[in-house]
Amino acid sequence: MDEKLAIVLNGGGARGSYQAGVLRAIYEIVKKDQNLFDLITGNSAGAINAIFLANSARDWGASTQYLLDLWKRIKPEYVFDISNYAMAKLGSRWMKGTVFRNSPSEDPFNGILNTDPLRKLIQREVDFKELHHLIQEKYISGVALSTTNYYSGSSIVFFDAENTIPEWAKPDRFSIRTELNVEHVMASSAIPLFFPPAKIQQSYYGDGCIRQSTPLSPAIHLGATKIITIGIRHKRSFEMVKDIALQKNPPPLISQIGGVMMDAIFLDSLDADVERLEKINIMVEIMGKHSPWRHIPILSLNPSRDLGAMTQQLSSEMPKFLRYFLSTIGITGQSGMDLLSYLAFDSVYTEQVTELGYEDTYKQKKEILNFLD
Repeated sequence: MDEKLAIVLNGGGARGSYQAGVLRAIYEIVKKDQNLFDLITGNSAGAINAIFLANSARDWGASTQYLLDLWKRIKPEYVFDISNYAMAKLGSRWMKGTVFRNSPSEDPFNGILNTDPLRKLIQREVDFKELHHLIQEKYISGVALSTTNYYSGSSIVFFDAENTIPEWAKPDRFSIRTELNVEHVMASSAIPLFFPPAKIQQSYYGDGCIRQSTPLSPAIHLGATKIITIGIRHKRSFEMVKDIALQKNPPPLISQIGGVMMDAIFLDSLDADVERLEKINIMVEIMGKHSPWRHIPILSLNPSRDLGAMTQQLSSEMPKFLRYFLSTIGITGQSGMDLLSYLAFDSVYTEQVTELGYEDTYKQKKEILNFLD
């Protein structure tokens, strides 16, 4: 079996900026100009990073520098329409769809923000036909983006890959081979409730992290023999978690509850899947040739700091309408920071997060080189 190194990018809104810093540092550590990864898979903001990375597989240095620069300078208007007209229209639709409940069926209120700027950015910067050609020319073996279908409730992975890689299916998830386009990226990165669903053919899709309980699965099905994951969760010690849980706490605001729900969607599945694969690898070593599984080495790269806590004071930088909405659910400079971090598409936040990703990765230089050896 051919050696295939996969990168799994499981993002969550603006926290995906951490991955840009990690990817740039890996490029500088490895010093390989052509794309290092044979397989690239993404969920949520990780899908955006994945598609930019794959699209420039001929020049990995350029693609990682572009991603780093993009996240460092990003502003809310790059991602959603913050014009007074757009915000007023959204406010009107919000009132009609929630208070008066008379949104037209052909234009329902299903997302707080208008993400047309993000769509235009991706269309402008990504050559999807070139992406397909790169796979045909074997610069990369495959690219997969996970989505959630809002009607079946299933996880659907859209992928483009070498012809020898078949589609796969499980009871609650399946894959579709296709030439990827902007709607697949928009669907995978559509944060529930905040970003509107994306239409692909006849149905509607949202963020891939909602139902993707096994984010390593696409890379494994595509034939990965080694996997690097870039997470967005700072792993706290048991003692710290226990102290927080058992200390005296005030009644939670909606923002606190929403932050925990977002963490469950974007963070928990990757940690659980990595732990599952590590246990399987141990079983493979014990069972040897009798094992029904493959041994797939995995390296997980995670933040050394809590990315949610890094959003303090950012709320004043957000658009007025969004600030007003966020304040109504309890997001202030002191609370609701986890939830805010998913929407903090502003360089005030993302620049420090990309730098953290870069610094964290260099601290693991030896481990990364040993893993890739």
